[in-house]
Amino acid sequence: MNSEYNVQVVSYTQESLIGFVAGVNGGIASVCVSQPLDTVKVKMQAFPEHYKNSWLCLKQTWFKDGLSRGLYAGTVPALMANIAENAVVFCALPFCQRMVSWAMKTGGTENLSTPHHALSGSLAGVFTAIVLCPTELVKCKMQAVHDVEKLGRIKLRASSPYQILKQILYSEGLRGLYRGFVPTLGREVIGYYFFFGGYEAARSLLTPRGQTKDDLGPLATAVAGGFGGAALWVSIFPLDSVKSRIQIGCTSSAPSTGRARPIVTGLFSTLVHIARTEGRNHTHTAPHKFAEI
Repeated sequence: MNSEYNVQVVSYTQESLIGFVAGVNGGIASVCVSQPLDTVKVKMQAFPEHYKNSWLCLKQTWFKDGLSRGLYAGTVPALMANIAENAVVFCALPFCQRMVSWAMKTGGTENLSTPHHALSGSLAGVFTAIVLCPTELVKCKMQAVHDVEKLGRIKLRASSPYQILKQILYSEGLRGLYRGFVPTLGREVIGYYFFFGGYEAARSLLTPRGQTKDDLGPLATAVAGGFGGAALWVSIFPLDSVKSRIQIGCTSSAPSTGRARPIVTGLFSTLVHIARTEGRNHTHTAPHKFAEI
Protein backbone atom coordinates (compact mmCIF):
# COMPACT_ATOMS: atom_id res chain seq x y z
CA MET A 1 0.00 0.00 0.00
CA ASN A 2 2.80 2.41 0.96
CA SER A 3 4.72 1.60 -2.20
CA GLU A 4 1.68 2.39 -4.36
CA TYR A 5 1.21 5.68 -2.52
CA ASN A 6 4.88 6.59 -3.01
CA VAL A 7 4.65 5.83 -6.73
CA GLN A 8 1.60 8.10 -6.98
CA VAL A 9 3.38 10.94 -5.17
CA VAL A 10 6.41 10.63 -7.44
CA SER A 11 4.15 10.60 -10.51
CA TYR A 12 2.28 13.73 -9.39
CA THR A 13 5.56 15.49 -8.53
CA GLN A 14 7.04 14.63 -11.92
CA GLU A 15 3.93 15.92 -13.72
CA SER A 16 4.08 19.20 -11.82
CA LEU A 17 7.84 19.57 -12.38
CA ILE A 18 7.50 18.93 -16.11
CA GLY A 19 4.68 21.45 -16.26
CA PHE A 20 6.75 23.99 -14.33
CA VAL A 21 9.77 23.70 -16.66
CA ALA A 22 7.58 23.80 -19.76
CA GLY A 23 5.78 26.84 -18.40
CA VAL A 24 9.03 28.72 -17.73
CA ASN A 25 10.32 28.07 -21.25
CA GLY A 26 6.96 28.98 -22.76
CA GLY A 27 6.81 32.21 -20.77
CA ILE A 28 10.25 33.33 -21.96
CA ALA A 29 9.46 32.54 -25.59
CA SER A 30 6.08 34.29 -25.37
CA VAL A 31 7.56 37.55 -24.08
CA CYS A 32 10.41 37.61 -26.60
CA VAL A 33 7.96 37.27 -29.49
CA SER A 34 4.88 39.13 -28.32
CA GLN A 35 6.02 41.97 -26.04
CA PRO A 36 5.76 44.70 -28.74
CA LEU A 37 2.21 43.59 -29.58
CA ASP A 38 1.31 43.49 -25.90
CA THR A 39 2.59 47.06 -25.50
CA VAL A 40 0.40 48.21 -28.39
CA LYS A 41 -2.56 46.36 -26.87
CA VAL A 42 -2.19 48.05 -23.49
CA LYS A 43 -1.71 51.51 -25.04
CA MET A 44 -4.82 51.16 -27.20
CA GLN A 45 -6.89 49.82 -24.33
CA ALA A 46 -5.94 52.70 -22.05
CA PHE A 47 -5.75 55.51 -24.63
CA PRO A 48 -8.13 54.67 -27.53
CA GLU A 49 -8.62 58.35 -28.42
CA HIS A 50 -4.88 58.90 -28.62
CA TYR A 51 -4.24 56.17 -31.22
CA LYS A 52 -6.47 55.67 -34.26
CA ASN A 53 -5.42 52.11 -35.00
CA SER A 54 -2.88 49.45 -34.11
CA TRP A 55 -0.46 50.29 -36.91
CA LEU A 56 -0.26 53.98 -35.99
CA CYS A 57 0.23 53.07 -32.34
CA LEU A 58 3.07 50.72 -33.26
CA LYS A 59 4.70 53.29 -35.54
CA GLN A 60 4.41 56.21 -33.11
CA THR A 61 5.76 54.16 -30.24
CA TRP A 62 8.69 53.00 -32.36
CA PHE A 63 9.68 56.47 -33.59
CA LYS A 64 9.07 58.39 -30.36
CA ASP A 65 10.22 55.97 -27.70
CA GLY A 66 12.37 53.46 -29.57
CA LEU A 67 12.64 49.73 -29.10
CA SER A 68 13.80 49.21 -25.52
CA ARG A 69 11.93 52.12 -23.89
CA GLY A 70 8.95 51.89 -26.23
CA LEU A 71 7.86 48.60 -27.74
CA TYR A 72 9.77 46.51 -25.21
CA ALA A 73 8.87 48.67 -22.21
CA GLY A 74 7.99 46.54 -19.22
CA THR A 75 9.86 43.49 -20.50
CA VAL A 76 11.30 42.57 -17.10
CA PRO A 77 7.94 42.45 -15.28
CA ALA A 78 6.41 40.86 -18.38
CA LEU A 79 9.00 38.08 -18.20
CA MET A 80 8.26 37.60 -14.52
CA ALA A 81 4.52 37.63 -15.19
CA ASN A 82 4.60 35.16 -18.08
CA ILE A 83 7.06 32.82 -16.42
CA ALA A 84 5.05 32.86 -13.20
CA GLU A 85 1.71 32.47 -15.01
CA ASN A 86 2.77 29.60 -17.25
CA ALA A 87 4.74 27.85 -14.52
CA VAL A 88 1.89 28.09 -12.01
CA VAL A 89 -0.88 27.08 -14.40
CA PHE A 90 0.92 24.00 -15.72
CA CYS A 91 2.17 23.11 -12.26
CA ALA A 92 -1.31 23.44 -10.74
CA LEU A 93 -3.13 21.83 -13.67
CA PRO A 94 -2.42 18.18 -12.72
CA PHE A 95 -3.72 18.87 -9.20
CA CYS A 96 -6.85 20.58 -10.56
CA GLN A 97 -7.44 17.73 -13.00
CA ARG A 98 -7.30 15.22 -10.15
CA MET A 99 -9.72 17.36 -8.12
CA VAL A 100 -12.18 17.50 -11.03
CA SER A 101 -11.77 13.77 -11.65
CA TRP A 102 -12.53 13.07 -7.98
CA ALA A 103 -15.53 15.44 -7.88
CA MET A 104 -16.98 14.13 -11.14
CA LYS A 105 -16.13 10.49 -10.34
CA THR A 106 -14.49 9.85 -13.72
CA GLY A 107 -12.22 7.11 -12.39
CA GLY A 108 -8.99 8.88 -13.37
CA THR A 109 -7.69 11.96 -15.17
CA GLU A 110 -7.32 9.97 -18.39
CA ASN A 111 -11.13 9.78 -18.54
CA LEU A 112 -11.72 13.53 -18.33
CA SER A 113 -13.95 14.96 -21.06
CA THR A 114 -13.41 18.28 -22.82
CA PRO A 115 -15.69 20.20 -20.37
CA HIS A 116 -13.78 18.58 -17.50
CA HIS A 117 -10.45 19.78 -18.92
CA ALA A 118 -11.95 23.25 -19.34
CA LEU A 119 -13.06 23.27 -15.70
CA SER A 120 -9.61 22.10 -14.59
CA GLY A 121 -7.99 24.97 -16.47
CA SER A 122 -10.45 27.40 -14.96
CA LEU A 123 -9.53 26.27 -11.44
CA ALA A 124 -5.83 26.62 -12.26
CA GLY A 125 -6.57 30.20 -13.31
CA VAL A 126 -7.32 31.07 -9.67
CA PHE A 127 -3.70 30.30 -8.76
CA THR A 128 -2.27 32.27 -11.70
CA ALA A 129 -4.30 35.38 -10.84
CA ILE A 130 -2.73 35.54 -7.38
CA VAL A 131 0.85 35.61 -8.71
CA LEU A 132 0.07 37.51 -11.91
CA CYS A 133 -1.69 40.64 -10.65
CA PRO A 134 1.33 42.45 -9.09
CA THR A 135 3.65 41.81 -12.05
CA GLU A 136 0.94 42.76 -14.57
CA LEU A 137 0.37 45.97 -12.62
CA VAL A 138 4.03 47.02 -12.88
CA LYS A 139 4.18 45.98 -16.55
CA CYS A 140 1.12 48.01 -17.55
CA LYS A 141 2.37 51.09 -15.72
CA MET A 142 5.74 50.86 -17.48
CA GLN A 143 4.11 50.43 -20.88
CA ALA A 144 1.89 53.48 -20.40
CA VAL A 145 4.25 55.79 -18.50
CA HIS A 146 5.08 58.02 -21.50
CA ASP A 147 1.44 58.30 -22.60
CA VAL A 148 0.31 59.27 -19.11
CA GLU A 149 2.93 62.03 -19.00
CA LYS A 150 2.09 63.28 -22.51
CA LEU A 151 -1.59 63.58 -21.66
CA GLY A 152 -0.71 65.68 -18.63
CA ARG A 153 -2.28 63.30 -16.15
CA ILE A 154 0.63 62.96 -13.78
CA LYS A 155 4.38 63.31 -13.72
CA LEU A 156 5.76 59.89 -12.95
CA ARG A 157 9.20 59.87 -11.39
CA ALA A 158 9.48 56.11 -11.66
CA SER A 159 10.92 54.63 -14.84
CA SER A 160 12.20 51.19 -13.83
CA PRO A 161 10.33 48.17 -12.46
CA TYR A 162 11.96 48.62 -9.06
CA GLN A 163 11.11 52.33 -8.89
CA ILE A 164 7.49 51.74 -9.89
CA LEU A 165 7.18 48.92 -7.37
CA LYS A 166 8.68 51.14 -4.67
CA GLN A 167 6.33 54.00 -5.56
CA ILE A 168 3.26 51.73 -5.39
CA LEU A 169 4.28 50.32 -2.02
CA TYR A 170 5.03 53.80 -0.66
CA SER A 171 1.75 55.36 -1.78
CA GLU A 172 -0.69 52.44 -1.48
CA GLY A 173 1.03 49.71 0.52
CA LEU A 174 0.80 46.00 -0.22
CA ARG A 175 -2.85 46.39 -1.14
CA GLY A 176 -1.80 48.60 -4.05
CA LEU A 177 -0.03 45.67 -5.70
CA TYR A 178 -3.40 44.00 -6.16
CA ARG A 179 -5.13 46.89 -7.88
CA GLY A 180 -7.26 45.29 -10.59
CA PHE A 181 -7.29 41.86 -8.94
CA VAL A 182 -11.01 41.24 -9.57
CA PRO A 183 -10.79 41.67 -13.39
CA THR A 184 -7.50 39.76 -13.36
CA LEU A 185 -9.15 36.86 -11.52
CA GLY A 186 -12.14 36.93 -13.87
CA ARG A 187 -9.86 37.06 -16.89
CA GLU A 188 -7.79 34.07 -15.77
CA VAL A 189 -10.71 31.89 -14.68
CA ILE A 190 -12.78 32.56 -17.80
CA GLY A 191 -9.82 32.63 -20.17
CA TYR A 192 -8.33 29.32 -19.10
CA TYR A 193 -11.74 27.67 -19.23
CA PHE A 194 -11.98 28.51 -22.91
CA PHE A 195 -8.28 27.93 -23.58
CA PHE A 196 -8.15 24.37 -22.27
CA GLY A 197 -11.67 23.66 -23.51
CA GLY A 198 -10.80 24.88 -27.00
CA TYR A 199 -7.43 23.14 -26.93
CA GLU A 200 -8.87 19.76 -25.98
CA ALA A 201 -11.76 20.12 -28.43
CA ALA A 202 -9.33 20.89 -31.26
CA ARG A 203 -7.14 17.94 -30.30
CA SER A 204 -10.16 15.64 -30.43
CA LEU A 205 -11.14 16.93 -33.88
CA LEU A 206 -7.58 16.54 -35.19
CA THR A 207 -7.11 13.00 -33.87
CA PRO A 208 -7.37 10.40 -36.68
CA ARG A 209 -9.59 7.37 -36.24
CA GLY A 210 -7.99 4.55 -34.32
CA GLN A 211 -5.55 6.88 -32.54
CA THR A 212 -5.58 8.88 -29.33
CA LYS A 213 -4.92 12.56 -28.69
CA ASP A 214 -1.51 11.64 -27.30
CA ASP A 215 -0.51 10.38 -30.77
CA LEU A 216 -0.81 13.86 -32.33
CA GLY A 217 2.37 15.37 -33.76
CA PRO A 218 3.87 18.80 -33.02
CA LEU A 219 2.07 20.55 -35.90
CA ALA A 220 -1.40 19.33 -34.90
CA THR A 221 -0.66 20.18 -31.27
CA ALA A 222 0.43 23.69 -32.28
CA VAL A 223 -2.78 24.17 -34.29
CA ALA A 224 -4.82 23.04 -31.29
CA GLY A 225 -2.91 25.49 -29.09
CA GLY A 226 -3.63 28.30 -31.53
CA PHE A 227 -7.33 27.45 -31.47
CA GLY A 228 -7.28 27.49 -27.68
CA GLY A 229 -5.48 30.84 -27.67
CA ALA A 230 -8.07 32.35 -29.99
CA ALA A 231 -10.89 31.09 -27.76
CA LEU A 232 -9.14 32.58 -24.73
CA TRP A 233 -8.73 36.09 -26.15
CA VAL A 234 -12.22 36.28 -27.66
CA SER A 235 -13.69 35.47 -24.26
CA ILE A 236 -11.58 37.77 -22.07
CA PHE A 237 -10.77 40.89 -24.10
CA PRO A 238 -13.41 43.14 -22.48
CA LEU A 239 -12.18 42.15 -19.02
CA ASP A 240 -8.57 42.65 -20.10
CA SER A 241 -9.39 46.18 -21.29
CA VAL A 242 -10.96 47.02 -17.94
CA LYS A 243 -7.98 45.53 -16.11
CA SER A 244 -5.55 47.70 -18.09
CA ARG A 245 -7.55 50.85 -17.34
CA ILE A 246 -7.74 50.11 -13.62
CA GLN A 247 -4.09 49.16 -13.25
CA ILE A 248 -2.77 52.14 -15.19
CA GLY A 249 -5.04 54.37 -13.11
CA CYS A 250 -7.04 56.12 -15.82
CA THR A 251 -10.60 55.66 -16.99
CA SER A 252 -10.51 58.19 -19.81
CA SER A 253 -7.90 58.78 -22.50
CA ALA A 254 -8.80 62.44 -22.97
CA PRO A 255 -6.12 65.01 -22.07
CA SER A 256 -6.28 66.48 -18.59
CA THR A 257 -8.30 69.69 -18.21
CA GLY A 258 -6.70 70.60 -14.91
CA ARG A 259 -9.77 69.58 -12.94
CA ALA A 260 -9.61 66.87 -10.38
CA ARG A 261 -11.35 63.70 -11.53
CA PRO A 262 -12.39 60.81 -9.38
CA ILE A 263 -10.51 57.66 -10.33
CA VAL A 264 -12.84 54.76 -10.99
CA THR A 265 -11.22 51.57 -9.78
CA GLY A 266 -14.07 49.03 -9.57
CA LEU A 267 -14.76 46.42 -12.23
CA PHE A 268 -18.41 47.24 -12.88
CA SER A 269 -18.00 51.00 -12.38
CA THR A 270 -15.18 51.02 -14.96
CA LEU A 271 -17.28 48.97 -17.39
CA VAL A 272 -20.19 51.41 -16.98
CA HIS A 273 -17.87 54.39 -17.41
CA ILE A 274 -16.39 53.00 -20.65
CA ALA A 275 -19.83 52.09 -22.01
CA ARG A 276 -21.19 55.58 -21.30
CA THR A 277 -18.24 57.63 -22.55
CA GLU A 278 -16.74 55.52 -25.34
CA GLY A 279 -19.25 52.84 -26.25
CA ARG A 280 -19.05 49.08 -26.00
CA ASN A 281 -16.75 48.77 -29.03
CA HIS A 282 -13.82 50.02 -26.97
CA THR A 283 -13.71 46.81 -24.96
CA HIS A 284 -12.65 45.00 -28.15
CA THR A 285 -9.93 47.51 -29.06
CA ALA A 286 -6.71 46.14 -30.50
CA PRO A 287 -7.78 42.87 -32.13
CA HIS A 288 -4.17 42.40 -33.31
CA LYS A 289 -3.66 40.54 -30.01
CA PHE A 290 -4.45 37.41 -32.00
CA ALA A 291 -1.06 37.79 -33.66
CA GLU A 292 0.40 36.51 -30.39
CA ILE A 293 -1.39 33.17 -30.65
